[in-house]
Amino acid sequence: MKRTLLYVLAISLFTLQVFAQDPAVKNFSSVALKDLKPLEKDGWNKIGTFITNVNQGALRNWAAGGEENTFGITTILNYNINHKKGKYTWNNYFDLALGFQNSSSFGRFRKVDDRIDITSKYGYQFSKQWYCAFLANLNTQALVGYDYNDSLNRKISNFFSPGKFLISAGIDFRPDTHFSLFLSPITTRWIFKTDKSFYTIDKFGVPAFSRSYNEVGAFATAKYNKAFAPWALYTGRLDLFSNYKRNPQNLDVLFTNLLSMKFNKWLGTTISLDMIYDDQILQRTQVKEIFGLGLTVKL
Repeated sequence: MKRTLLYVLAISLFTLQVFAQDPAVKNFSSVALKDLKPLEKDGWNKIGTFITNVNQGALRNWAAGGEENTFGITTILNYNINHKKGKYTWNNYFDLALGFQNSSSFGRFRKVDDRIDITSKYGYQFSKQWYCAFLANLNTQALVGYDYNDSLNRKISNFFSPGKFLISAGIDFRPDTHFSLFLSPITTRWIFKTDKSFYTIDKFGVPAFSRSYNEVGAFATAKYNKAFAPWALYTGRLDLFSNYKRNPQNLDVLFTNLLSMKFNKWLGTTISLDMIYDDQILQRTQVKEIFGLGLTVKL
């Protein structure tokens, strides 16, 4: 996977150099950075990116072999709605993704990406870079997920199975418009298992014959947003959670990365890399990498 990422990045950088003279590309980073500041008189600031990537392929009598027909589509929405009035701030982050892939070998669309992640943070500034803050986060997926490596295609997830809802109070460090770090020693989190198929089994950390499980622990989240070039914008987030009630030494880790690169006003490429570790769900690191070329719209 590392070699694939290097190839993809090299090709993308070469292509971007060709298109770099496009005025829309030159203004990409400056516009993104400018929109992070509160521009509106009422204190509201909204910025986001909508991405749609489509790929299609077809083979006929191809000696090298391969899938006869392939088609895929992935959509990503990153949207921020922020408000500031005096020393009070309210930040809302929406991270949504849904993607499907179809090929002639399995004959139907399969889900390759599915994410609903919403964060709301309310803060009070007590010094130049520090805030007292209250944070809430919702994380789940929209559609049923299956284990395609299993010949039975067993169902392994669904809407709010698992689902996580977190409430936390703590300190927020914001040295500039690009970076924020939230720390909390006391956080409560609920894990949900609402699909009836999983009710009688212990799954996602929720005991059998239960639909939810409550945890209390420490929580930290860091968010970084930076334009490294006139045509490249990176957004990253790292969440860490330690459950005081069960194996506090085993940290739950969520690490998301999204690199958006513009060719011109509409065309762009994205590379997303997500890593998750949660020993209650799977005692191995989960990794998801998606590369896409398609429509990119700044909202």
